[in-house]
Amino acid sequence: MKILTKIAILLLALLMIVPCLAACGNTGASDTTTADDNGENPGATPEDTTKRDPDYIEPIDLSVDGQDYVYNAYVRSKAVPNGSFYCEDFWVAETSEDALSFAVYSRNQTIQETFHCRIVQTDAENADMYAELKDFYSNGEKYDLTIILAGNAASAATANLLKDIQSMEYVDLTHHAFDQNSIKDLSMGGKTYYLSGDMNISTMDTTASTIVNLELYRDYAEQLVDAFGDEVFGNPYKIVTEKYWTMDTMLTIAEIANVDINKADGALNPEVGDTVGYYEYYYTPTYYFYSTGARITRTDEDGYLEFAIDDDYAQEVYEYLYKNFNLTLNPWIPKQSSTRMPYIKTGKVLFVDFILWDVRKSYYTGEYYEYGILPTPMFDEEQEKYYSTVCFDGNTTHLWAIPQMCNDETKAGRLFQIMAVYSGKKDSTMDAYYQKTMYMTVATDMGSRECMDIIKNNMVYDIAQLYNWGGFFKMIGDIDTVNSNQYPSKIGNIDVAEEEMNLTLEKFKNPQYVPDAAN
Repeated sequence: MKILTKIAILLLALLMIVPCLAACGNTGASDTTTADDNGENPGATPEDTTKRDPDYIEPIDLSVDGQDYVYNAYVRSKAVPNGSFYCEDFWVAETSEDALSFAVYSRNQTIQETFHCRIVQTDAENADMYAELKDFYSNGEKYDLTIILAGNAASAATANLLKDIQSMEYVDLTHHAFDQNSIKDLSMGGKTYYLSGDMNISTMDTTASTIVNLELYRDYAEQLVDAFGDEVFGNPYKIVTEKYWTMDTMLTIAEIANVDINKADGALNPEVGDTVGYYEYYYTPTYYFYSTGARITRTDEDGYLEFAIDDDYAQEVYEYLYKNFNLTLNPWIPKQSSTRMPYIKTGKVLFVDFILWDVRKSYYTGEYYEYGILPTPMFDEEQEKYYSTVCFDGNTTHLWAIPQMCNDETKAGRLFQIMAVYSGKKDSTMDAYYQKTMYMTVATDMGSRECMDIIKNNMVYDIAQLYNWGGFFKMIGDIDTVNSNQYPSKIGNIDVAEEEMNLTLEKFKNPQYVPDAAN
């Protein structure tokens, strides 16, 4: 009896399991299937979905009439003026030994084979991509993607030339491949028209950093330990990790390192043998303002913006930067822009501010001396963490967006998600840029790599940089060259700036295309 009972129980269990096996084995699409985390429809049960790789996207067929769908993108390329800062992360004609180029090519090939779409890049012909998008819109020219200068993206969004990405059915912005800081800081009122993420290396490239000449630092290490009374100061990386890396610390070290051989000329010039403790870059005031945690605007609880520039803290930061980094008040600080590299090559400069693009394009390839990468200094030791600003000033940073005029909105949304997710996979574009290029090759040692992680994990944005309401962004950028403290007069007109910002917010929320509003 016991044996018969066991057999009966096993038969009953088998009868219960068979339907489950049939359900699990059904991978075809049906009306009862559920969407996965990427907004796709893999034909899986909820149980399957929870166990699936979050980067998995069902290999759907996007072809049209048996031909690969043509995924058209309007991209800022080498063809435009100032082509040095072109898009490197979307398309290449053929592979090469360069890690990033190889990754871009391989990713695109994989996407084409998996989803049956051919990726095509249309080069921008004009530095004013906003004006070109207007022409495309008027002429009925369609693109599924645009990789556009940040300032042009801001203008295009309020003119109804870009789609609200948050509202697109097949785009899941909660996916880790999207930079959540970019979504939070560049959205307003539940609308997102442009963003960054693993598919976009441009924002990493235009993130601020400080370079230290390690060879020169070692010459001063013992003196610095004595001056600060702490062994930590013998190693610049330990200063960072122990959170002593502040602006005051940097300036104190710089003054100790300064050596003016010819005091009669009244200036520090490494090309004539002087040693320079700190060399100020063109965008230094912007980098340093944001590295303190201060902001021009912040997002309120409803997802809208309000000014933060009039906070007591922002005022304290501005006045500190004016006092310590204005070149009239501090004539000992040398500064140049496009001609700075001859100074740097001398090996006589201890600290200099650069974006990461400069590091991988100038420092690493030049190998002038042993250098290290540090985050931008904090304001003081009470600050909770380091902040690394993505700077939108100049023709350097591009963002990813979807034009209002698409060939196919559904496919544009799907491919936007696919491009983001596949860019974050192992051996894809962000891995090639950050791990293989920046982290393992350009970063010279483990100290620099640890600092690179600090920089990458603390990238911040401010949409006020794009719209310059009240002239506050320009006010910050001009700290080094103005003849007087501009803060009181600018803040005195904040009511006008608020009106200006609110008008932009309204356009951002309800954009309208105005053909004559080209500028």
